[in-house]
Parts: sequence; structure tokens; C-alpha cells
Amino acid sequence: MDNPGSVIWITGFPASGKTTVARTLDRLLRETGRPIVWLDGEDLRSLLSHRWGYARADRIEISKVYLRLCRHLASQGQTVVLSAVAMYDEVHSWVRAFVPGGTIVYLRVPLDERVRRDAESRQIYAQVGDFAELYDEPAGADLIVDNHGLVSADDAAAQIVEYLGRTSARRADLGRTEHWDRFCATDRAPITPSTFAQVVASQLAPAQRLVDVGCGNGRDAALFASLGHHVTGIDPSAVAITRCGERFVAPNLTFVRGTLPEQGLQASSHDAVYCRFVLHAMPLDEEVATLQAARSVLRPGGRFFIEARSVTDPLARQGEVLSPDERVHDHYRRFLVRADVEARLQAGGFRVASSLESRGLSVHGGDDPALIRITAVAEA
Repeated sequence: MDNPGSVIWITGFPASGKTTVARTLDRLLRETGRPIVWLDGEDLRSLLSHRWGYARADRIEISKVYLRLCRHLASQGQTVVLSAVAMYDEVHSWVRAFVPGGTIVYLRVPLDERVRRDAESRQIYAQVGDFAELYDEPAGADLIVDNHGLVSADDAAAQIVEYLGRTSARRADLGRTEHWDRFCATDRAPITPSTFAQVVASQLAPAQRLVDVGCGNGRDAALFASLGHHVTGIDPSAVAITRCGERFVAPNLTFVRGTLPEQGLQASSHDAVYCRFVLHAMPLDEEVATLQAARSVLRPGGRFFIEARSVTDPLARQGEVLSPDERVHDHYRRFLVRADVEARLQAGGFRVASSLESRGLSVHGGDDPALIRITAVAEA
């Protein structure tokens, strides 16, 4: 449990013991010294002034509201425990895609036991029935706890703690694979070289060995290759790499699927790493890994060319909030603070040779983003 923040969603049918187990888990986690926030679905519905009804669509939407709040708190280093039913296939899939470090714990309790417990408290089963038609039992929970019989709340909570201690936090794709595969298949992006590629090309010495990270449709990689450089274009989208290979063929141009850290390129083997509109398309931990891989692959004195969206970009205030600097507005973006990127570069063995933040650098249609352009030099 060494993650900076995480969401533990304890779910189950009514009267399965969610609140009791969550209260116990909250106590056990606090004893470890971790910053804990415990949120209960019934309390949240009340705090939100019962603005949503009880139809399926209302229940799904309020479930996502709960989990968006949990995710936002987790992005700031909190371990968030949520006890709420929210058992809908749409919500389960959404958590998988958009809640990094999310763990779904399903408390499984037989119907007759739930009815027995409920008869001693809220007596809602007598009004509703067995709830099987109202909710979707989670098919892909990370952990199933049979919370009945001789299993106490302490036992159930201990199982959760043990699971968290031996399991790495699940990564969320944030919808990126689906979006970029679909985008690259449509040929929506311009095929002419970007303005940034043209600027970088004017600064390169002849016959450089260059890696284009996140090469997309290959337009910039093809420009560099046409100028006599030896270019490797890398992109995690299988569709993008296939289309690049079909569109551009040259002996000094290679396209491979994946990320820069995954390639295992020889240390100090390249003169330049080119990274346009890529860092803002990945979470911070992936950026840090990319900076480290760039420093490894560059020879001393090699240059790292970066262009990415700034936190001052208008899109930084649009779309669904994931964290203070992450949004989903048709797709995932993390908007960068220039001083923070510079600091990470310097900590990673680079010297910042030039740094610029401005609009008007890459206007396309009605989009005039606020961009950061940095050239960093690999130090010996």
C-alpha cells in the first residue's frame, strides 16, 4: 500500500455489511498512519441534498458523482474508502477506465442472510424484494469477501488490508487506447509536418539519430527522415503504427509500437528525442518514466525537444475533472506547469537550454492552444 493515493470501493447488496466493514477498515488503515477519508453512500446522498432520485439512470449518475469525488481526493494523496452499493455494469466499467488505483471489494452475502439482517434494522427488503433486478452483481471485483457466517467485520477488513498489501495498484487506461486507436483510424490529424517539427528540423545537425516519441500518424517522423536523419517512430497505438508503416516507407525510418521506456534502446545511442503533444497525454508517473528513458537513450549533449499543453490552456478548465491538472474533454489530458517540467528535467540529468510558453505556436482550425516548448540537453 505504498501508492500516493487510492480508492477502495466496498460494495454489495443492501445489508451486506458495507458500512460496518468500511468503518473497521478505516480504523485499521488509520493505525498505519496513512491519510484516510471514509465516505458512505447514504451520507453522501444526504450531503448532496437528495438531488438524485432512485431510477436506474439517477442511481448510476450519483454513483459516478461519489466516485469522481473519491478520485479527486485520491489524486491529492488520500486513501479513500467508499462504502456504497452502486452496483451497475456501467459504473464498474467506468471505474476500471477512469479511477487510477481503484480497488473494487464485493461483500458477498446470501439473500436469506441479508433479509434476516435487514429485518432487524431498516426493513427495506420487505418493501423492495431481493434487489437482484435493481443492481448488477459485479462480475470483475478485485476482491470478493464472503461476509457472513463466522466472518466478522474485523475478519473482512483484515482480508482487504491483506489484499492491498500484496497487490500493486491497478492502473487505469483513462480511455486512451480506445480513443487513440479510433482517432488514428479516421485520418483526422493533418498529414503535413507540424510547426514544431519544422522548428526542430532547422536546429538538427546532419544525419542525426532521432526518436519520435508518440509519433501518431508519422508526419513529423517522415519529415525528419526526408532530411536524412535516422528516425525511430514510437507510439502505443497499434492502429497508428500500422498506418504509419503503410504510409511512409524509407530505409532510414522505422515505426514500432509501445512507449519509450518499453523499447530498451541502447544507452547513449541517439542524438535527439522528439516529443510533441505527448507528455500532456500521459499521467505524471509515465512522464517521469519517459524523461528517464530519454536521458538514458541520449548521448551526453543530445537534445530533448518537448512541446505540450500548458495548464494555462483553455481546455484545462473544460471536461470531466480527474485531478487538479487532469481532465477528460473528449479524451484524457494532463496540463503541465512549465516550472515543474523544468524541475523534473533538471532532476533527471538534463540542462534546460530554452523554454517558452505561449499561444499562437500551433494553431489548427479553431484550436490555438497554450503550449510549452522546451529544449533540454543531456548532461554528462
